[in-house]
Amino acid sequence: MKMANLYHALSKLLICMLALALADCTTMVAHNTAEPYLHNQEKRDKLQQLAVQYCQVKQSKSGQKQAPSMPDYPFTTDGCSRWPDESWVACCIVHDITYWCGGSEKNREETDRIITHCINKKAPPLGGVMYPGVRVGGSPWLPTPWRWGYGWKKWPKGYQISDSRKSIHSILEELNIFEIVEKQLKD
Repeated sequence: MKMANLYHALSKLLICMLALALADCTTMVAHNTAEPYLHNQEKRDKLQQLAVQYCQVKQSKSGQKQAPSMPDYPFTTDGCSRWPDESWVACCIVHDITYWCGGSEKNREETDRIITHCINKKAPPLGGVMYPGVRVGGSPWLPTPWRWGYGWKKWPKGYQISDSRKSIHSILEELNIFEIVEKQLKD
């Protein structure tokens, strides 16, 4: 048990040091840098609608009368942040959709496992290589444009209380998000 506490403390220290190092190197606001979304307004708008739909389903609660709150910034994607955008870029774009909306720590863990599995299907074992960077670099406490919950103006937003009635995987499947993104990239 003591080793787990030490690991947790060291992880937080590493995140704080990384946050300080990145604070002067990057903007807090994300921008589109992944093709075709950088230059194709129609595809960018369709992807924005898909991201909003994902976030609405994720945040909806049974019996809720009002619409769920949405992120302050429009959806953006930079593909595979700081990695080459190769055959696995659809995995990264879907990952960005989930990160834009944010959620609980459990949601983020599930999302990171999903991208790892997705990338490993396209380029084994790259997902396992990318996983540690995603876990550290995607922390909501970092002032980066790819952090968990990057669609919200408030920083640090941190994690939300887990109130999603559905798993991230089931929402992605229900909305056919992977298939839609893959099709957009091929067309």
